[in-house]
Amino acid sequence: MNLNLQSVAIMDIEPNSSAFDLSVNNPSDAGESVQVSTNNSKWINFSSAVLPGVSRSVRAELSGGAINGLDLTLTALSYSGTGAGTLGSSSGQVVLNGSPQTIIDNIGGAYTGEGVNNGYNLSYSLSVSDFTVLRSESKTLTVLFTMIDN
Repeated sequence: MNLNLQSVAIMDIEPNSSAFDLSVNNPSDAGESVQVSTNNSKWINFSSAVLPGVSRSVRAELSGGAINGLDLTLTALSYSGTGAGTLGSSSGQVVLNGSPQTIIDNIGGAYTGEGVNNGYNLSYSLSVSDFTVLRSESKTLTVLFTMIDN
């Protein structure tokens, strides 16, 4: 008998990869700061089979520029779900920019389970980084995710 298990690296965003809105809302009273929003509706699911001694990470980067005066932060919350294996760990909160940043590290042979409530819940939030450059604008940004061998 010959057995051949190929390397596997499959990842997707659940419930789908559709867009969602984050907004900066006007203050309710003069002298207050603008209010920023968060979104926790997306999950990363993956299946991974690695070579001995190899681990993987998931990286995220921002495509489409940035919004002056605002930071977009992303946190892959702790793993939750029905999967098994070496599921890795969250790298904590990162401020997204045009360079890939690790959000989940040390993934080995594992699967997260499929769909919402399986894998790593993604928490996006906006924060004001510089009030002096805030301008009224709308922009579409894309977050690119990549699973790579470490």
